[in-house]
Amino acid sequence: MRKSLLTQEGYWKLLQELRQLRRFVRPLILAEVMEAAADGRLEKNESYWEARSRQAQVDRRIHKLQEIISQSEVLVGNNLKPSQVRFNSRVKVCNLATGEILEFHLVSSVEADVRQGYLSIDSPMGRALLGRKVGERIGFHPPGGHRSYQVLEIHMAGD
Repeated sequence: MRKSLLTQEGYWKLLQELRQLRRFVRPLILAEVMEAAADGRLEKNESYWEARSRQAQVDRRIHKLQEIISQSEVLVGNNLKPSQVRFNSRVKVCNLATGEILEFHLVSSVEADVRQGYLSIDSPMGRALLGRKVGERIGFHPPGGHRSYQVLEIHMAGD
């Protein structure tokens, strides 16, 4: 089984979410379930079934986080030169068609959130950027059509 890569920041975020769900959220929901169950007949008790539904959602998320954490490896370094884009790099690129400047932090698919600037190394753009140097151009074909960018800056996360 292939381990997923995580940044240290991503690992700590997942661990913090897991702790929050286990220590605070789940106990509150269990108390709601118990309180609703005390009201009587369960088959017609809407608040009971709503609380059970929330409990199931939280339990699924806890299980998913445990699975991700247990099957992940926190990557601290890499054997590519600092002048090349790699996992955990922060990259500034220019869209060659529009001139728009974008900045991304290259992370695993688990941590990816493009709206927040976290780009998966498994995405078409992430794969195209890996190993590139400042000044190099990349092209790739996402579902929306061909895109071209030029690498403007590369920094290691934390620099």
